[in-house]
Amino acid sequence: MSQQKNWRHCKDCGLLFFGGGDSGRCAETAKPHDGTGSKNYSLHYNKPDYGQNKWKWCKKCSIIQYEPSKGHCLILGDADHTSEGSGDYSIGQKKNPEAPGTESGWHWCKKCAGLWKSQGSNRCSYGGTHVSDGSGDYELFAAGADDDKTDAGSEFFIVSELGDFVLDASNATAAGSTVYLWPYHGGENQRWRINSKGEIVSVKSGLVLEVKGGISSGNGLILNPSNGSDAQKFRTHKDGTIRTEKGDLALDVNGSKTANGTEVLAYTINGNKNQKWRLVSRWH
Repeated sequence: MSQQKNWRHCKDCGLLFFGGGDSGRCAETAKPHDGTGSKNYSLHYNKPDYGQNKWKWCKKCSIIQYEPSKGHCLILGDADHTSEGSGDYSIGQKKNPEAPGTESGWHWCKKCAGLWKSQGSNRCSYGGTHVSDGSGDYELFAAGADDDKTDAGSEFFIVSELGDFVLDASNATAAGSTVYLWPYHGGENQRWRINSKGEIVSVKSGLVLEVKGGISSGNGLILNPSNGSDAQKFRTHKDGTIRTEKGDLALDVNGSKTANGTEVLAYTINGNKNQKWRLVSRWH
């Protein structure tokens, strides 16, 4: 089952937006959407047998929108949303009773085509407030409030697109230990969380991922106690990269090698497969 986390509820306009990259623009503030206080929602993608599909991410305003409705993108003005680069997301209707871990009360807006739940002004990019005439009552998987324990939902493996290899820290309890590529075995030293600070946290030790020696292309990755530095802050992106918030360097499997213990670096983005990752909560 493919799910993507890090969808957030904008506290100003009420829309659901993707919080793992560019946060788009809010119709109420004319600034990026603000997910302060939001739960961390998960959406199914490329799963046509679940719920209603054809929901798409708009790469401009960053919201989830129902593509057949066309809608209205705030950034593109009078133009429709653009779904270039988006997966095909599926959203389910409310069940009675609600399934554990889900939240209902979400609706399709007939004007902007976004998914919204009453919050703030409920301002719509098409003008006025959101209108849910003709909408069902949708439910989302909610991972919990945005705090250090539940920020990114449940634990996950960081899987390389080079194959069945994951981000691994063999000595995960020791500060300064190296992080590298290793075949999956399911141990706690291969499990991670992302917290609200943008830190990638080892489940085994609570130590966080850090670019060794500071943010510079070619530097390796280690584990260290959280210190609030830019070298410990990362973001996941729709193109499959995981990048430093400052410097925009991508996690990179050195030389695209798949030998056990291959070093993982912070490196200039190049679009190659050795910089693409998947965050999965369960192994296939």
